[in-house]
Amino acid sequence: MFYFVHGHGETAASFFQNENGMMRNLLDHLIANGDMSPIIVVSTSYVYGTPVDYYPDADPYCKALPQELVNDLIPLVESRYRTYTQQTDFEGLQASRNHRAIGGFSMGAVTTWYALECTLDYFKYFLPISSDGWSLGRFAGMNYPDETAAHLANIVRSSSSLENDFYIWACSGTDDVAYDRIWTQVQAMAKFTDVFDVNHLTFHEQEGARHEFRAIAEYLYNALPTLFSN
Repeated sequence: MFYFVHGHGETAASFFQNENGMMRNLLDHLIANGDMSPIIVVSTSYVYGTPVDYYPDADPYCKALPQELVNDLIPLVESRYRTYTQQTDFEGLQASRNHRAIGGFSMGAVTTWYALECTLDYFKYFLPISSDGWSLGRFAGMNYPDETAAHLANIVRSSSSLENDFYIWACSGTDDVAYDRIWTQVQAMAKFTDVFDVNHLTFHEQEGARHEFRAIAEYLYNALPTLFSN
């Protein structure tokens, strides 16, 4: 199961519709070619009512979404389709976490970092694309990288899921306006080698890629076969 969170100005539907259905074609070909195991991809949204004009104002909604997924959307989806989830209470979702990933682009990446902080027990894989974590305030991953990294490290250390493992596949483009945000945070996280060693955190960059939808396809093309190997 892969839950994806869009960026500012997009919708849950646009993930599958943009660029003439580019993501649908990508996912279909990855599975058909045997590059990754068959998975169910769910496009989610943090937008409530009228979207905010200034994207940082969506922060509270991004923070709330991971818990909403665990409480409502994941039980709904994974009880309806054939998945590794045997029961949809919290214990059942924890038991199937090794088969579940969350990722997002831009504000969706902010949401993904919140998922690491708040719902680590329910996801094994995290794919933040082109933005930092805002647990300690807006743009805190960039402006307060050491404090943000320490905060996340303590979250992981205190989680019962540490023994079950986790993996963060972070990425951005070198010409992305948010490149410095996520790269600064990841470098700070990598200093905590007891938690964020190379087996648990890697950073991937695309030369010349900008902050745009098309770049997401290249990231997922490389990430998903790694996380959902066939």
